[in-house]
Amino acid sequence: MVKSSFIALSAAGMLTGVTLGLAGTAMAQDDMNATWTKYQEAVRVAELCRYMKHDASQWAKMGPYIDGKVNHEIGGGERLTLIETAKSDAWKAARVKGCESDDAKTLLSLYDAELAPLVK
Repeated sequence: MVKSSFIALSAAGMLTGVTLGLAGTAMAQDDMNATWTKYQEAVRVAELCRYMKHDASQWAKMGPYIDGKVNHEIGGGERLTLIETAKSDAWKAARVKGCESDDAKTLLSLYDAELAPLVK
């Protein structure tokens, strides 16, 4: 009886540990996705609010910088989804709320502080 209770408790403890570990991994991935998307969104808001367009050489400088912010952990397929999310969110910030909104200003500040120096 004691042995079976011990085994059951051990199994429950391991399951809890695995579950918490997976939850922590999922939260870390969510944080990375949010960070990566925020940088992409900052670039798009800069393009929309400042009527600019980044060329391939500028993206070649910004891309590795943004990837470095998430330790190069986001794969190509996921990036496509996140880029579309960033485009949609940037459109809302710049065109729906306006370039003078707090959301747009925050994204433009991020762009100015970290990304603009890379492309000048």
